[in-house]
Amino acid sequence: MVTREVAQPRSETRDRILDAAGQLFAEQGFGGATVEEIARRAGVNKAMLYYHVGDKAELFAAVVSAHVGRIRTLVAAAVAESDEPRERLGAIPRAFARAVHEHPYLPQLMLREITAGGPNMPDVAIRQIAEIMLMTKQVLDEGAARGAFRSVSPFATHLMLVGAMMFMANALRLRDRFGDKLPVPPSSQLDLETLSEAVLDIVLDGISRKGN
Repeated sequence: MVTREVAQPRSETRDRILDAAGQLFAEQGFGGATVEEIARRAGVNKAMLYYHVGDKAELFAAVVSAHVGRIRTLVAAAVAESDEPRERLGAIPRAFARAVHEHPYLPQLMLREITAGGPNMPDVAIRQIAEIMLMTKQVLDEGAARGAFRSVSPFATHLMLVGAMMFMANALRLRDRFGDKLPVPPSSQLDLETLSEAVLDIVLDGISRKGN
């Protein structure tokens, strides 16, 4: 496991290497991906790959921390845009949906690692994830203090919002196969942004009719 955090300069070549690595890690997992194939997909030789990033463990750490850091930035910016508790909470899954739109392989990559218990997850990414969870807690605490929310588990709420985004992004890849079994009205949209709003609606208002 890579535990050190080293600042790396941005470059077009490095970004191309990380994108190729992210796609391959998503498809084959950490164990299945090879440095040789990552270099081939990125259009560089192994020496150039090692120069810009490092070995396979450092590649994985750089990919994951870059994406989680991007999500953290998106969430922080989105939460800061509003003072209304419901809108601030909604900004969190929307930020995740935006990150997935930018890098569609991200949910598959993260779920592979999380399902395995995170053996290759770098410490920097763990800290970034904890910071995102803390933002969720702060939004919930502030909303409860203002009477907009009741007191609920921040951890469970975060997993419902963000975990649902990651799972649904992967499930959408099966839309054509389960479409005949679970018909969707023609006017409905099966995309992550639309589904994020549906999840948010259920989290905020539940499924029980008021008064029941």
